[in-house]
Amino acid sequence: MNEQTGVDDQKSPFRWAVLSILFLNIFIAFLGVQCIPPLFKEIGAEIPLTKAQIGLIMGILTLPSIIFSPVAGAITDRIGARWTFGMAVIITALAGTLRGFTDSPNELVACMFLIGMGTAAMPPNISKSLSMWFPKNEFAMANGVALLAMTLAAALAMAIAAGILSPFLGGWRNVMIVSGIATAITGFIWMVLFRDKKVQDASKAKKAGFKENFKKVFKIKAIWLTALFYLCRFISTSSIFALLPIILTERGISAGKAGAFVALIMASNALFKLAGGAASDKLGRRKPFLIVGTIVQSLCIFAFATFSGVPLIIALIVSGAAMGSIAPIFMASIVETEGIGPELAGTTIGLVFMIGNFGGFIGPIITGKIIDLSGSQWPGFIFMALCYFVAAFFIFPLKDTGRKKSNETVAEA
Repeated sequence: MNEQTGVDDQKSPFRWAVLSILFLNIFIAFLGVQCIPPLFKEIGAEIPLTKAQIGLIMGILTLPSIIFSPVAGAITDRIGARWTFGMAVIITALAGTLRGFTDSPNELVACMFLIGMGTAAMPPNISKSLSMWFPKNEFAMANGVALLAMTLAAALAMAIAAGILSPFLGGWRNVMIVSGIATAITGFIWMVLFRDKKVQDASKAKKAGFKENFKKVFKIKAIWLTALFYLCRFISTSSIFALLPIILTERGISAGKAGAFVALIMASNALFKLAGGAASDKLGRRKPFLIVGTIVQSLCIFAFATFSGVPLIIALIVSGAAMGSIAPIFMASIVETEGIGPELAGTTIGLVFMIGNFGGFIGPIITGKIIDLSGSQWPGFIFMALCYFVAAFFIFPLKDTGRKKSNETVAEA
């Protein structure tokens, strides 16, 4: 029995079916979620929208995670990923479909909030379901493949929603309806085919109440350090995606080129979600990837502020590579933390995402305010770089959770 992931050493071929169905669900769900930004011009012809309203429609997606990520995580530890993840996908599908019947900005906001409830419940279930079936030497890779679905879906949605899907399906409303139906179908496929595998100590977590499971997680110092790591990183990451395009345009780069530059981060991110996770599994280490990757991102911030042309492109690609490598390794390390495992994976990831996603909400606000008050871009860049740099230090006290565990200081419970 694998101590951290809770799976048998004997590898089941069903694990690849689990990963495939999970990838399909995430991809279709996020394709539907992210198809709306390119359609705002078409939507605005029927439902007049201000820029502030558009910002609210998209920004409201992350707000429910502050509450629903830990709630969903606790539920999945009690009843399993089969039903919790499946219902999260169905909620996302229903709310996504309802967007096609809206007639006001407030109705769109309400639908996107409901979608946010569904998507907030997904991360705790992703790693939990994978931890049941994948051994430790494949776990980060499996997380990378699953998370890659989000990135690919967002990129494809941006590329085809307005130019292909809307003309083919007969308008933006039909795009919302069809994407919602497709998401619901994949959710039902998940609930029919997926099975929660019995793992060591999982029954204890199911029998224990929500309060008892939260108490166990709250006592583990390593989880709080991990959550602070995610918080500091997401403050900077969300600020980059929100503000870098306009900052680049203010430096004389055209709006189209600035958007393409920032898209390079996502492209590199997608590639290294696979490479980073696979490398970590191969080497049997997690901690060095998290520390080095975060410090690299910190240094890249200064390159964003200074360089242009090819050096800027290189910095954007390197930053995306570090970002992509960290994501699956970070998710794997949470489950592998001593005292967590698959039995408490949902509760723990939900708690970490609740804290970290708050950073995503406040990051662009704080960074933007710093730039506004100072009248210069540099203080904002320094703040983002400092957040990344500080984040790395929250990992130093932690024990490496990879196969080749080191004898470093453990953050005791």
